[in-house]
Amino acid sequence: MKKKWNLLFLFAFIVSMITLAGCGKTAGEASPYEGKWIAVSAQMIGMSVSVDETFGGAFEFEVKNGGKVSFSVGEVTGNGKWSAKDDKFSLTIEGEEMVGTIGENNISFDDMLGMGVKVIFAKEGTDAMNPALYLTKEEKVVIGDWAAESVEELLGDGPQTSMEGVENISDALRLNFKDDRNVAVVYKGEEIGTFPWSVVMGYCMIESENPSLSVTINDDDTLKVDYSDDEDYYTFHCVKSDSKEMKKT
Repeated sequence: MKKKWNLLFLFAFIVSMITLAGCGKTAGEASPYEGKWIAVSAQMIGMSVSVDETFGGAFEFEVKNGGKVSFSVGEVTGNGKWSAKDDKFSLTIEGEEMVGTIGENNISFDDMLGMGVKVIFAKEGTDAMNPALYLTKEEKVVIGDWAAESVEELLGDGPQTSMEGVENISDALRLNFKDDRNVAVVYKGEEIGTFPWSVVMGYCMIESENPSLSVTINDDDTLKVDYSDDEDYYTFHCVKSDSKEMKKT
């Protein structure tokens, strides 16, 4: 009789441990995907585009326990579902399922919301939030400080290394391309603004109407910048401020 009670006690103990272990796994362990994910890069037809302009504002979603997710796209908010298996992450928003590829603290979706836009989300608070990680080869070329080395007038006599209004030609035009895809422009020693930029097929487009700036990336990694405003029209040849060419001036 005593032996039967011992066996029953042992069986009950094993069952209770299994139950506790199971409860601990579901309630105590958070998924590594739980947390907020923020769109840090967007590309369309191989060209980097602004997340804010493409989607009308910031794009982010928060992964929660139990397969739930909340999201915000600009001023629009809502809820959805998520799941993950191997290196694939499934996100369902407004009944539309999108499958992304899981990277190191980032998830990339090749066709976000059926818009033909590749979007990369980074987990908040990780190194993956650094926008420099998602620059294309051409974009990396333009990142940094640039200054004019010479200037040409529309009907001038070719490149000149001096310009009226500045003591040094390098102060005629300065461009500071940042990895957040904004560029600060200084013309004749005065900062005229900060504008979004993007690169495609060797051309850098700066979103500014006045002044208008058209940038060509040359084969020798210098820049040709056509500058025009209400009064002036110039073509500048620019080099990086820390380059050997710049140090000679």
